Amino acid sequence: MVKFRMYFDKDKETEYLNAMAGKGYAMTGFCVGFYSFDECWPGEYIYQVDITEGFFRVSNDYREFMQEMGVEIVCLWGPWVILRKKAAEGPFQLYTDVESSIEHYEKIKKLFKIAIAMEIICLTMEASCAVGATDSSSIAMYLAGCSLLAAVIVLLVREVCRVKEILAELRARLGQEDPHETRWGNRRPSLFLCLGVFLNGLTILLMPEQGGSDLYEAMKGVLHALALVLMGAGLVDTLRRRGR
Repeated sequence: MVKFRMYFDKDKETEYLNAMAGKGYAMTGFCVGFYSFDECWPGEYIYQVDITEGFFRVSNDYREFMQEMGVEIVCLWGPWVILRKKAAEGPFQLYTDVESSIEHYEKIKKLFKIAIAMEIICLTMEASCAVGATDSSSIAMYLAGCSLLAAVIVLLVREVCRVKEILAELRARLGQEDPHETRWGNRRPSLFLCLGVFLNGLTILLMPEQGGSDLYEAMKGVLHALALVLMGAGLVDTLRRRGR
């Protein structure tokens, strides 16, 4: 069985994999959002998602340590590694103390920040191409690319803010102050903002229909207006709240 899911939150991904295992479906592979499952006894496995120092690889020490713990490396995807253990062998938790949890989420935050930097570089390149383009169709394509990349950046920033909230909670358990706290707080961008920017990019991709029917143009206008409303609402929602 194959199911499609897209997760930025590794904790929610872990919950999903364990929920599927509880229903009798063991995750066996992953590729670009597509999860492969084989049948198993309900609750036979416990899954965890970890982050490694490498990219599509783990060290020999990491493999040996997991083997000693009775943990199977199911698959690698980028810096993420999906692990599982037989539920009959006892609880499976990767980070049992606050300090190691803080270190773990600091790695995740760093990963998302690198991804944001890469997306910003791509966005800058798309914008440069749009400035240099001469025909309207090319300009529209580049602007759509900019909007879609911006939507991804907003999603990644949301995840950085979410991880900061987790880190602040963990540090509070140790009686530590959050070094990233500012007077602006940890404002997580609204999901409305992300949806609006994404819809704006899709609207730009809707090239003028041959003949330019009134119905087509009206539908495109409605979608564009909806995108603007979502972006406006998202900006207001983002500015009026601290992280949730």
